[in-house]
Amino acid sequence: MSKKYILILFVIFGISKAQFLEADISLDLRNVNKTYHFLLENLKEEIRSYYEGTIFSEDDLDLDISIKMHIVVESIHRKDNIETISAQFFISNNIDLNQYSKSSAFPYYKGQSITYTSDFDPLSSLLDYFAFIFLANEIDIYSPLGGGTFYNLAEKIAIRGKESNYSNGWDDRWKKCKRIIENPHLRNFRFHWYELRYSILASEISLDEKRKLAAELENDIYYLKEFFPNERNAFLFLDIYCEEIGKYLGELNMFDALIMLSNYDVDNKSIYNKHLK
Repeated sequence: MSKKYILILFVIFGISKAQFLEADISLDLRNVNKTYHFLLENLKEEIRSYYEGTIFSEDDLDLDISIKMHIVVESIHRKDNIETISAQFFISNNIDLNQYSKSSAFPYYKGQSITYTSDFDPLSSLLDYFAFIFLANEIDIYSPLGGGTFYNLAEKIAIRGKESNYSNGWDDRWKKCKRIIENPHLRNFRFHWYELRYSILASEISLDEKRKLAAELENDIYYLKEFFPNERNAFLFLDIYCEEIGKYLGELNMFDALIMLSNYDVDNKSIYNKHLK
């Protein structure tokens, strides 16, 4: 291999970086007999390395996503001469997305490495499913419905998981992913909100342009209220940003939008109402 070719490869791999800048992994082993703790002593590091070292897409390299993953190991039992772990997963980007999976199962042995593969694997496919959900969520911020490809990949993994020998929890994960895909109004709401928020903070556009963006947001609120009145993810998102959303809509005199929000997101009704004054 020529020195020139080696240099090109070095430059390519030096530039390329994984989508996940940081993965903070924690394990709860209180339900597990201490004799099994040695089996899992490297699992946290393996998962962290997998997320921080895997390039899930060559086209989306500068996302710098940080996640926290808390794994509660419920039990370990032997199946087909291999230890099988049953666990719950709690994952968050500490901004606007939380994922919870109450049931999962995967074989694991001490020293096992996790490899990115197109084939279904109980552990790496589970990690890929979560990765694709968070990738899609992040890309939706920069392009309206831009994360669709990754939501579709997550759904395909879930379908394969349902048909596998380790099907625990995959039907629930499939339903959650499907609900996100079938609700473009929440995804558009998030995009329009971040676009409006960035524009206001950066002072880069005129008042008329801000009102135009706010009108897009108002349209999204209408469709959420009419067609997804019990959308849990929408309320979680609004819990984070209700104060800012109310403030900006009030400053732009978008009072109809504030009234719709107060009737939709009743837990934060008082916040929206104060910006009507």
